[in-house]
Amino acid sequence: MTIYTGGCACGAVRYEIAAEPIRGFYCQCRDCQRDTGSGHSAVAVFPSASLRLIGEASENLRTADSGAQKRKGFCAECGSPLYNKPQNKPDMIGVFVGTLDDPSIFKPQIVMFASHGQKWDHLDPALPRVAGMRPGA
Repeated sequence: MTIYTGGCACGAVRYEIAAEPIRGFYCQCRDCQRDTGSGHSAVAVFPSASLRLIGEASENLRTADSGAQKRKGFCAECGSPLYNKPQNKPDMIGVFVGTLDDPSIFKPQIVMFASHGQKWDHLDPALPRVAGMRPGA
């Protein structure tokens, strides 16, 4: 089994994930835009039990554009956003792909919240787009 590793910009928080990604997506919701300072986030979803943190991530409770509650994990030292823990799906964790040591593993399958997308944020036009959350989420 592959072990995926990553962490924040300053190295105070590292993680290991002992599972394959369940799915990958781009999200153009306003919350993700604010988290990344960009037009979207790139997220790989893993089973939450497979994540092992090394160091201490800070978390805050936020309301997603969908209305669902989620805990955002970030480094208190450098501010790097690390993950999302959706309250309604405690068995899953969404890791911000840019924090992986090897982000080339990312295989996005969909663009979510495309209705919030910025005209200047050009993502792969071949990817399916949904106005809000992916169907069945």
